[in-house]
Amino acid sequence: MRLRIAYTKKEDAKFIAHLDLTRVFERAIRRAGIRMVYTEGFNPRPKISFGFALAVGTEGEREYVDIDLERDLELGDVLGRIQEQLPSGIRLLEGQVLTTGAKPLMAVLNAASYRMRVPMALPIQEDRLQEGLQAWLAREHVTFSRYSKKGPTDKDIRPWVKSLTGVIQGDEVVFELEVEMGNAGSVRPEEVLGSLRELENLPLDLDNLRVKRTGVHVSYQGRKSSPFELLAE
Repeated sequence: MRLRIAYTKKEDAKFIAHLDLTRVFERAIRRAGIRMVYTEGFNPRPKISFGFALAVGTEGEREYVDIDLERDLELGDVLGRIQEQLPSGIRLLEGQVLTTGAKPLMAVLNAASYRMRVPMALPIQEDRLQEGLQAWLAREHVTFSRYSKKGPTDKDIRPWVKSLTGVIQGDEVVFELEVEMGNAGSVRPEEVLGSLRELENLPLDLDNLRVKRTGVHVSYQGRKSSPFELLAE
């Protein structure tokens, strides 16, 4: 029995690293008395596969995981038993049994949406904000330096951004961002806002940036679908 589950990753759970998430789910399933399928070989591992990694400290409103179980069980019972064993902040939203041949998450997911709240270091007028956003989106290339142990690497982040909007609410700006994701990589929300601040001279206080991933989905010909919708087609 293969399950696809949508879940939240909020509150203190947002600090669980992606590599530790497998152990969190494995322990919860084991404590729930449900037997999982494991890989063969010297070091067997549970057959659990997640969608794209969520950065530590970023909340996720709708993330996905595929899990293989040893035998068929009633879906509602399985979800309820697992939920009882999960830490606060991880809430199971929906589940569906996968059919034979269903593509794994990483083979179908190709986009993600984010909501970012950032205080203004100095007051910004609404028309100035919109002017800066339009100027940024009109650029063919946006180079951003990404730092690693090997030193800085320049990357053109503009091709990864599908849409970017913003609105002023009180003393902060709320941005909505949609990006492409794939095996070749993606762009980080803080990189987009960092380049927006520098290139368009917008006084954004990125030290107090708050990011939430509102969803990961399948984007094709202008339509956004969840990996559950694909199974029903």
